[in-house]
Amino acid sequence: MKNIWKKGLAMVTAATALVGMAACGSSNGGSSSSKSGKKTVGFVAVGPEGGFRTANENDVKKAFKAAGFDLIYSPTQNNDQQKQIQAFSKFVNDGVDAIVLSATEDSGWDDSLKKAAEAEIPVFTVDRNIDVKDAKAKSAIASHIGPSNEWAGQQAAEYMNKAFPDGANGFILQGPAGLSVVKDRETGWSAKANKNINVLEKQSANWSTDEGKTVTAGLLDKYKAKDPQFIFAENDEMGLGAAQAVDAAGLKGKVKIVTIDGTKPGLQAVVDGDLAEDIEYNPIFGKETAKAVKDKLDGKKVQKNIVIDSKVFDPAAAKQALDAGTRVY
Repeated sequence: MKNIWKKGLAMVTAATALVGMAACGSSNGGSSSSKSGKKTVGFVAVGPEGGFRTANENDVKKAFKAAGFDLIYSPTQNNDQQKQIQAFSKFVNDGVDAIVLSATEDSGWDDSLKKAAEAEIPVFTVDRNIDVKDAKAKSAIASHIGPSNEWAGQQAAEYMNKAFPDGANGFILQGPAGLSVVKDRETGWSAKANKNINVLEKQSANWSTDEGKTVTAGLLDKYKAKDPQFIFAENDEMGLGAAQAVDAAGLKGKVKIVTIDGTKPGLQAVVDGDLAEDIEYNPIFGKETAKAVKDKLDGKKVQKNIVIDSKVFDPAAAKQALDAGTRVY
């Protein structure tokens, strides 16, 4: 009799909880009771980080609104993964229809993804891939959408191969440690760089213009006797900082700098001769992401890896792009 009473109480409590969730669904992001009747998508975002990130996240927000979704934007700060994990967990608990994840770290997501899988909430990783070990966690990921970081690294290496057929010494300015974007860009570089393209040192400048300038100044001084001739900066901001240090050292034109992003300041620096080449990492893929989410929720098949096309800008191509006046980043 005691057990029967407990079971009855549990059923009443569960029913009450479900009613409560339905009543507050419109405020917590729960999709099943949204007053608008729209599907709800949680966007676990990186937040302010530079030209690429601003353009990308604005494009995602614009595209999901145009596609008729309620998108809940949750950015972190200073690449704080714990805040991202907390936001992800809240989206799962709130019962959103899908989650879009742009991760600050490429590992540490297995537990979160397992919860999403259990709740049958599809996850779409954008821009940055993540390293997932658990099979159930992997099953939560419906698709990855973004440009190819390996391709971008390959383009940087191929430029250096052509610019320095007899070999050269130089540096790589890296993004923050632990990101798949950093690993993938360097995988691409290593796959294509000739053996005589000698990297004297790799050092993180954390995507920052100021740190790019400071780190480059230190490296130029440290390796002055090695006659450095190239810098591969893994984003525009670091490359622009490196260009300032190179100019201050009287080495403009002697040290060739190649960057990745394709922002308007980066392209202008290519035109001005401060950068040798800028490899676009196209941030405009909000429509592709929204379509993938819609297709999945409509029961359609979605590609596991949707690669966004990007371009390479030499001075002529950079000038043409800027003169067209159509770039939004």
